[in-house]
This record gives sequence, structure tokens and C-alpha cells, in this order.
Amino acid sequence: MPIARSAMLGAQLWVVRWNPREGVTAADIEAALDAHLEWMLGLEAAGHVVASGPLTSGPGVAPGAGLTVLRASTEQEAAALAAQDPFVAKGLRTFEVLGWRVMEGALTVQVSFGTATYRIS
Repeated sequence: MPIARSAMLGAQLWVVRWNPREGVTAADIEAALDAHLEWMLGLEAAGHVVASGPLTSGPGVAPGAGLTVLRASTEQEAAALAAQDPFVAKGLRTFEVLGWRVMEGALTVQVSFGTATYRIS
């Protein structure tokens, strides 16, 4: 039976790859972290952030390296949002925007009201 490609999600999202500038230290990132988190939570509240966080292993991982998945109408809008990051404004990192069409995958969220806990898998 052929795969029903038309039934796949096909959502257009944008992946921002955050690249720390050479010489940036963990202390540099820590000093600007509150401003960055406030900005990121604002984007989340506005419906732009799907997921975001620092990279923890692999090539190019250093303080300030990370990925963010954004909802935006265009690549230009995603880049304009990314350019507002306080880490970028302070010269601590640069970014690149990659288009990503989500076709496969699953997300399950379990919320326990009784224990005020959640699990994402």
C-alpha cells in the first residue's frame, strides 16, 4: 500500500542554529542569560517558539550554541526574530536559519493534575 503523503503534516517551520562567536565563555553567556530567557519566553507566549535550548554534545558545541524551532510565515520573518536575541545583540553569537518541513514524528504529553507534573515523550 502506498504512503499517503498528502495526509502527512507538512508543516513549514524554521530551525535556527545558534553559533557562538570565537572566544565567548560560559560567564559571557551567563551574564546575558536572563535577558535571553525573557526574550525567548516572550516569543513562546506569542506562539513563535516550538522548541528551543542549548546543544549539549557534538561538533561546534560551546557556550551559546543551540537550536530553536520557530513558527514564522517566511524565512525573513524567522531571521528577523532571531536577530532580536539578546545574545546576538551583545555580539555573543550568530545564527543561521534553515527551513524545515515536518512530515513524520509524534509527540505525547501526559499531565498529572494531582501531582502537578508532566511528561513529554
